[in-house]
This record gives sequence, C-alpha cells and structure tokens, in this order.
Amino acid sequence: MGKVSEWFGPLSGVLFVAAVVVGGAISAGVDSEPSDSASSVLAEFREGSDDIRSGAFLVMLGIGFLLVFIGHLRTRFRDGGAGWAADGFSAGGVVLAGGVILFTAVQLAGAEAGDNGHAEVAQGAVDFFWNGTLIFSPGLLAVGIAAAVVSFTNRTLPVWLGVFAVLVALGALAPWIGIFVFIAWVAAASIVELIRVSRPATAQHVPSPG
Repeated sequence: MGKVSEWFGPLSGVLFVAAVVVGGAISAGVDSEPSDSASSVLAEFREGSDDIRSGAFLVMLGIGFLLVFIGHLRTRFRDGGAGWAADGFSAGGVVLAGGVILFTAVQLAGAEAGDNGHAEVAQGAVDFFWNGTLIFSPGLLAVGIAAAVVSFTNRTLPVWLGVFAVLVALGALAPWIGIFVFIAWVAAASIVELIRVSRPATAQHVPSPG
C-alpha cells in the first residue's frame, strides 16, 4: 500500500494531462463568436452536445487528479523547506482547478441550452468563453512564482522546471495560452517526480560533493 501511495502522487499529474487532453479533443471547443447569430450558436451547441458532455466528464476526472498532484507537490515543497511558496503553489493550483471547472460548467450549460433552444443562455456561454479567460490569471501567477522560487532556492525541483515555471507566471498576461503552458509544466513535473520515485532510495539521498 505504501508503494502505491508513493507512486500515485507523481502519476496523478500525467493522469490529469491525459484526461484533459482527451476530454478537450472530444468536446473540440466552441468555435462560435459573440457576433454570430443566435441560430448558428444554438446549432453548434446542439450538434456538439453529446461530445461536450463526454469531454466534460473526462475533464472533471482530470481536475480530480490535478488536485491530488497539487497536494503531492505541496507536501514535497514543504518537506524541502519551501514554506510560503508551498502554500502559494497549492492555493494557485486550486484557483486554476476552479477556473477549469467553471469553464466546463458553462460549456455544459451551453450544450443544455442547445438541446432546449435557449438562445440567451447559449450566447451568454459564448460571451463568457471569449471574455472570461482572465479568471485563470491569478492562479497562473501564483503557481508560476511559487514553483520558480522552489526550484531556484530550495532545489526541490530541477532549475529548468523553475525556468519553465516563469513562463507559466508570464502566461497570466495571456491566460488562454498560459493555461496550456501550465498543462505542459504539470506533464514535465509529473515525469520528473516519477523518475525520482523510480530510483533506489539510496540514489535519492546521495550527498552532493563538497
């Protein structure tokens, strides 16, 4: 049981990325723009409603794995002496998870509106997709700064992941791009953690020269 617990934290990051990528590919996003007619918006949501629901289910599973991975890294950061950076990373990750949940809920509302012919709801969903991405900015900034601090000072993560984390923080300026940078960062951090736990315990505690 202890071995399973040791592996599941690092693995949860990969599971998050896989679920979100597959879920996003199934739902295929929403192409409508706020200037499109009500009939075209409704038609898109109606035609894609089943795919949206299937994709949303996978995305929600992925968010569960993300929260586990955030908890895993928070523990790692605190054990490494990160202090406030560990808590900041955890808080930022939860904010990002909440943003994805909100976007997915709005997409589901649009799918339901398409099935029931509620034009106002469908158009409201499209307006939100086009104007609501700033909801990701606080989480991207917090996660990026905290992960960079941990990498550069405590060295709990490799320095190159800290450089990568700076890009996550800069993603707060363009959050629709930044959220994809964050997903890529999680994939990289999860692989790094999986490699760490796969090494023999003695190899993980070899003292540095000097």
